[in-house]
Amino acid sequence: MGIEETLGDGWRQVLGGLGLFLVGAIWGAAGEMTIDGMFWPLVVMMLGALGAILGMSLGAGGAHGESFDLRTAVDDMTNMLNDLQAKFTGGDDGGDDSGDDGGDDSGDDGE
Repeated sequence: MGIEETLGDGWRQVLGGLGLFLVGAIWGAAGEMTIDGMFWPLVVMMLGALGAILGMSLGAGGAHGESFDLRTAVDDMTNMLNDLQAKFTGGDDGGDDSGDDGGDDSGDDGE
C-alpha cells in the first residue's frame, strides 16, 4: 500500500504541510524562547498543519471523504443540539409535563 493510496489524491499537499510544520518546529527550537522569538515559527507551524489537514480533506474520497463532509457534520450537530434542547425544555422527549422534577421537595415549597 503506497502513500498515495493511504493519503488520497492530496498526498503531495499533506507532505508539503508536514514539511512546513517541521521547518517551523526546527526554527522555533533553534531560536530564542521568548514570545517575540516564537511568533513566526508558530505561524509557520500552524500554516503547515492547516495545509496538511486541507490536503487530507481535498484528497478524500469514498467512505473516508464522508468524515470530512462539512455539510453533513453541520446537519448532524444541528440535529443533536435540537434533541438536547428538546430534552431540557421538555419538548417531545417522551416525558410527562407534570412539573415534578423527581427530586426531593424539601426546601422548595412543594414545587
